[in-house]
Amino acid sequence: MTLKIIDNKRIEMTVDEYDMYKDICRAFDRPNFQGEELFKGHFETDKHGMITMITPPMNRQNSPIVHSFLLNIQNNQQLRVNRKIVETLVKEASDKIKALTEHAQELQNKLDEALKK
Repeated sequence: MTLKIIDNKRIEMTVDEYDMYKDICRAFDRPNFQGEELFKGHFETDKHGMITMITPPMNRQNSPIVHSFLLNIQNNQQLRVNRKIVETLVKEASDKIKALTEHAQELQNKLDEALKK
């Protein structure tokens, strides 16, 4: 993931998401109007580029496409964060299970040896 700048705010996006942002902007370009204007005042981010709030601007033109796009980016960001958490937890659990399995095997071997005597 990379941090991009939209409406003078850092936002964490994939390359594909940023390409979609540029496509949306170009679709709304008109003489004397840049599509990027539709994103102004539409969202807030934290210092990590995560969208923390989406609010349609009340005093300017907006588009449901832009709003939907921002909701999608926010959802994708949260899914990526949650995926990393789950992957970390699964790795930790796997390591602990492996250690417990090895310990159980050692105990089984000791028990087998003790029973042979």
